[in-house]
Amino acid sequence: MPAPQPLAPNTPQRFYSGGRRILAFRGLEPTADFDDHRPEDWLGSTTRLFAEDGTGLTVLADGRTLAATLETSADEWLGPMHRNAYGDDSGLLVKLLDAAERLPVHTHPDRDFAKKHLDSAHGKTEAWLILEADPGAVVWLGFREDIDHGTLSELVDAQDQRLLALLNEIPVQRGDALLVPAGQPHAIGAGVFLVELQEPTDFSVMLDHAAFGLDPDHAYLGLPRDLALSSVTQTALREADLAALHTRWDDGSAPVRSGLADRATPYFRADVFDGRPGEAVGDAGFSVLVVVEGQGRLRTAAGDQIPLQQGQTLLTPYSSGDLFLTGDVTVLRCRPGLEDSPNTQMEAGS
Repeated sequence: MPAPQPLAPNTPQRFYSGGRRILAFRGLEPTADFDDHRPEDWLGSTTRLFAEDGTGLTVLADGRTLAATLETSADEWLGPMHRNAYGDDSGLLVKLLDAAERLPVHTHPDRDFAKKHLDSAHGKTEAWLILEADPGAVVWLGFREDIDHGTLSELVDAQDQRLLALLNEIPVQRGDALLVPAGQPHAIGAGVFLVELQEPTDFSVMLDHAAFGLDPDHAYLGLPRDLALSSVTQTALREADLAALHTRWDDGSAPVRSGLADRATPYFRADVFDGRPGEAVGDAGFSVLVVVEGQGRLRTAAGDQIPLQQGQTLLTPYSSGDLFLTGDVTVLRCRPGLEDSPNTQMEAGS
């Protein structure tokens, strides 16, 4: 039976800069050839980059990709309930993301659009759990006012700062968590280091692409421009809507607590395992663990004993059974969604 496996850095080259905070978090030094364009570490990945070089797959200790392993050992890794709902699809991609510069304003298609136009069961709802943020750091999410398709089209043609100015600007600090529904325009500001959970695709409609050197085929997912823009939510995301998406992952004293809004559950789950109040216990299941601070120990029902320290990332299979965490340590346990949760296309006001 597979045991929990440490995940080595998996940092494909991207079009924007970053990556030094990922290395520091993992306790590593930049190599002589580090190119400052390794801003994402893909964890538990069965997903390839949509553009650039098509890399991104997680490779396990035996040299096989996780994707190939799930084709032959899905019962052990995913468990029968997950397989009954999703087959051999893990349903999850987790990243460490270090934004050394502002990311483009972009959106991701929802499941309905992806099924119809991209031959995929998954869109790309995502969530951000902030680990570090420079003083004054911000992110942007959703339009402040309704706009129509014509206005959106004009702003995309202009490729200037007016598009960013129409979004809700949100100051962030360590401990903040934001759910980002598919379709909502958003951007991550410079100086933010986070754990991202998402549906397992790399579908992005880059509304703000010229300054980043992205060609239109990449920017619009290979689709006709107006069709790609039709996936963008054009209604405002107002104060009450934002409040429903914004939580704190580091608040609370329970050994196990949720880090995200309930509306995330059909897509993914992020549980905070905190060994300081006492032993944190989790049920068996496929998950990605990110040790965000401290030192401790992970024990599994199958008998594994794994010392933990900040910066480690691990993949846990269903076959390891229940998980038991002890010590002065905090771990984010990232898991696939639940099929029987109230499914929503999480548009503003829904």
